[in-house]
Amino acid sequence: MMMAIIPSYRVEAKTLKNLKDELATLEAKYAEASKNKNLTDAEIKSLSNEINNITSNIETIKSNIKKAEEDIQKSEKEITEKKKETDELLKFLQVSSGENVYLEYIFEADSYTDFIYRYSIVSQLTEYNTNLMEELETLVKTLEEKKVSYNNEKASLEKKSNDLNSKIAVLQVNLENYKQEGSSIEQDIEDMKKQIEIYENRGCKDNEDITSCGTGGMINATGWNYPLTWGCVTSEYVGFGNRTDWSGAAGGHHGIDLDCVNEGTTVYATAYGVVARTLYHYWCGGNVVWVSHSVNGVPYTSVYMHLLNISVSEGQAVTPLTKIGEVGGGSTAAYDSCTGGAHLHFGLAYGHNAYNFDNFSFNPRNIFNFPSLIDYGGGYFSR
Repeated sequence: MMMAIIPSYRVEAKTLKNLKDELATLEAKYAEASKNKNLTDAEIKSLSNEINNITSNIETIKSNIKKAEEDIQKSEKEITEKKKETDELLKFLQVSSGENVYLEYIFEADSYTDFIYRYSIVSQLTEYNTNLMEELETLVKTLEEKKVSYNNEKASLEKKSNDLNSKIAVLQVNLENYKQEGSSIEQDIEDMKKQIEIYENRGCKDNEDITSCGTGGMINATGWNYPLTWGCVTSEYVGFGNRTDWSGAAGGHHGIDLDCVNEGTTVYATAYGVVARTLYHYWCGGNVVWVSHSVNGVPYTSVYMHLLNISVSEGQAVTPLTKIGEVGGGSTAAYDSCTGGAHLHFGLAYGHNAYNFDNFSFNPRNIFNFPSLIDYGGGYFSR
């Protein structure tokens, strides 16, 4: 089924010099990204070390709390035992039948010397008992206060550890932003250098359009076709924003996921064009094909990710009937960490930008009349 396009991009041929300039810009971007990545790595390492120190301190405090609890139990036991011991020692001096035996014991003295002696004994025993109880009770109180202090310090350290872990989570998300969906900057640079060499070997000059020099020219298409014979939509384009679909992934989505098909389903070129680039077994995208198009005189690039295999080669002219490859899925997950099962990631970008696709990408719905998400009651599309 042919789709009408909405012209929204200024026609501008890309020359070999433009490609070389893009390479220089990409290399500078890579150098800056590498620097920022190293800084982020260093921050994560520093925070991780701080968390390790905090964890060690928390373990020490837990040990102190345990010892304080043991000391409290020991002191409380000692208080009980001392009270019992003192009671036994002074049981004949206890108040009974409403009489003060302390006084009776003192006044039964035979002489003044005996009176002083008995008074001294009672005073010493009473003072000893009182002092001992006060000391033990003060110790228990001190240990209880120390236990509370330890628990407060432990809670403070645990909060700090949680805060640092949150910072690490943010930094790790930032690290993910240095990676690209479909290809890495390193891979872009490597492949762009190879492509420049191919154009130069074809005899292309710096001021010549790379889509026509040495290739006999690119066919100008007048419309678009769905890349699958039939299917549905399971995930939307969000650009560099966070995804709000079932995946919940951060770091952007520069295409639309086409599903409701089995692994091995044929993937077609979406319009007349030339294969600009292929990439095999990339960690986030698997087998990938980029195709350059000229539709009604406007340059575009389409991308097809998570392919089971690739059926075209770089520089090959394609039509809407050309098989790009087949839909991948479970069998490609071993090397493609970004696939969640059989589906095609399909994306579009303005210009011929197979090496800087994400920055020029746009929502394929701007051109294609895809149904809404199948999970929200959307239907199916067909060629």
